[in-house]
Amino acid sequence: MHNFSAREKYLISNTLNCLPIILQGRAVLIDLQNETSVAGIISIADGHMTCELTAAVFIDRNGQCHAFDNFMIRNRMIRLLHVPADLDIRHELSQLQRKPTNRTRTKTKRTFKQKRAEERHKETLETIKTQRDGDKPKET
Repeated sequence: MHNFSAREKYLISNTLNCLPIILQGRAVLIDLQNETSVAGIISIADGHMTCELTAAVFIDRNGQCHAFDNFMIRNRMIRLLHVPADLDIRHELSQLQRKPTNRTRTKTKRTFKQKRAEERHKETLETIKTQRDGDKPKET
């Protein structure tokens, strides 16, 4: 398993940059920005969507095929990543959901803006509550 940086972990858990990682070891078709395509098996993928394919076939604009043992695609060149039909992508994405960590917050002093925002939030909640209570018919 690849050791991901903190930035890559964030991108994997919060964006669709996780797709190449989910598809590692599977045959895929990737359309590139320059109107070409690459088909092959994703062997290595990182959190920035940079992919390395093995047993790759490069299909140029004219439809000619060129075989490569290894082919690397940078993230900015990817236009479309075709997900295989037999893959349950909803299930795979739910498996990658980020699990909350039990980090303790350090005691930091709140700024004036934070205090004021919290006070206004409390005031707003109280006015909503009193308006709701005022709309209810009184019991006799």
